[in-house]
Amino acid sequence: MLLILQVPYTLALAAIAGSFDLIPGIGATLGIGLVCLILLPKGFLLSLQVLISCIVLQQVEENLLMPRIMGDSVNLNPIVLFFALLVGATVGGLAGIFLAIPLTGTIVSLLDLKALQAGRETAPPCSP
Repeated sequence: MLLILQVPYTLALAAIAGSFDLIPGIGATLGIGLVCLILLPKGFLLSLQVLISCIVLQQVEENLLMPRIMGDSVNLNPIVLFFALLVGATVGGLAGIFLAIPLTGTIVSLLDLKALQAGRETAPPCSP
């Protein structure tokens, strides 16, 4: 987004936002906020454009892409993953976010809950 908006010092600002994005939950928001504060002397409009575009991009990534990617890797329905992350953050805070998906995957696997697993269509078995 920084390249598209022709922001000066794009690589350095992207590195700042990316390093903060490693912090689960609030990191991406902190990184975007810091980048916008750094860009404020370059113009309020540019800072506002970066803020809005990065928030939209972050929401698409965290609410559409990540549940699908995580669902494919642990074979869980994306909706189940979303609620697991919400419950994990509410109950355990930062540690709950880290533990929510592995614990949910383990519980679903141990209890053999087929309805919570990702729906993968497979070919019917061949009979001789």
